[in-house]
Amino acid sequence: MLPSRTKHVALIVEDDPTLLDLVTETVESLGHDVHSASSQEDALHLLEDTLFDYVLLDLSIPLKEGRFPRLEIGFNLLDRVVALPDARRPGIIVMTAHGDDHEFCRRALLAGADDFIKKPFDSGKESPEQAIKELLAKRQEARAAEVSGVRYDAGELGGVAKDAGPASLDAGPPSIHLVGTYDRRRCNIEINGKELQLSEQRFRLFARLAIYAKRSPGQHLSLLDVPEIQSGTRQALNRLRKDLESQVPGFWDRWIRNDGHGSYCLQVPSDSITYDADAMAAHGELLVMLAK
Repeated sequence: MLPSRTKHVALIVEDDPTLLDLVTETVESLGHDVHSASSQEDALHLLEDTLFDYVLLDLSIPLKEGRFPRLEIGFNLLDRVVALPDARRPGIIVMTAHGDDHEFCRRALLAGADDFIKKPFDSGKESPEQAIKELLAKRQEARAAEVSGVRYDAGELGGVAKDAGPASLDAGPPSIHLVGTYDRRRCNIEINGKELQLSEQRFRLFARLAIYAKRSPGQHLSLLDVPEIQSGTRQALNRLRKDLESQVPGFWDRWIRNDGHGSYCLQVPSDSITYDADAMAAHGELLVMLAK
């Protein structure tokens, strides 16, 4: 958890001086302190010495000053930031002029970025200011939920708070019960007896991970085999991760593994996954897979 301080602190990683000035001006207008880096090397040095609340990361950056910028360098830096310990891990907003290529958006979000905005910026949803405000609001909600034991529907700023402390993950593999009933257009699951609510899309994605873990323990499920991802909802997995982390802190990092090639594995014993057959009838295809 980030310590209490009077100002948010931002790191901007951008090698274009004009865009760096523009984003810096935006961040400073919010009253935040700003540090900047124009290469991966400079950014890593700053991340070692400073605790940042969030990073605005251009994907096309050079490895060192004077080198040619490359997208793979930005993705490598993204991986390094995501891998930081939770206490030091800032929020991450990826910025790129390649935003029309949905594969880059998907790859950044699946790698752990919190948001993705395209350059050139506009004054609406894709603006740095709006993205920063939304990111900080969500992180504040998650911290408040962790401290107070009140959970929120992650990803929904107007979500309804419910009294439910985080499920304990200290007593071995979690028990996962797929319920699937609808409540305010959300579907229910239980982890260690605690009720969670996910949007239908995220519920179905989590259910597929659970079904694969039940039928093929230890094997990774390729996202190419998940219709919820193929349909174009590239942010589904990242939002599922946020939902689970908000409601059951530590679950995702402890029990879900990524093979680095777009495949994921829910690493729990098959007998710890159960389901409500009557309620899951509302999700016919998933029920058929569970019953096999």
